[in-house]
Amino acid sequence: MNRRATLLPWVIAFKAFKAIALTALGIALFVTRRTDPLDVLVRMALAFHLPMTSALFVYAYRLATRLSISHQTALALTAFAYAGLMGTEGLALYLRRPWARWFTIVATSSLIPLEAYEVVREPRPLRVLILSANAAVVGYLWKRKEVFE
Repeated sequence: MNRRATLLPWVIAFKAFKAIALTALGIALFVTRRTDPLDVLVRMALAFHLPMTSALFVYAYRLATRLSISHQTALALTAFAYAGLMGTEGLALYLRRPWARWFTIVATSSLIPLEAYEVVREPRPLRVLILSANAAVVGYLWKRKEVFE
């Protein structure tokens, strides 16, 4: 692999990680939609030794109290759709398809305004990290067109 393409495997791995994580989330949401979301949350917190007084648990609890079967199904389908998008981006980049660069640039940059809004609305380290990673992917693919020629 030439020196200029050294970051491409990292971009592909990033896309694969997001696709796997979104698929797992979609499966979890879909499988548990007929069970009590609060019961699932408490069992997960106990399994991961998450204190029930932690800010993460309280945040998850608030989300779980608002979940209905239709909301959970919609979230699961959305997670599967985004997983498909991430998987397509990663596979096309891996195969170095000429259109993959632009497809990834458009798909990734289309979410940057929403991510930036979320960072401004409530800054959190994970949000800043995701925004930075996505901006870096767009910048890298924008500059490195020769990797796909």
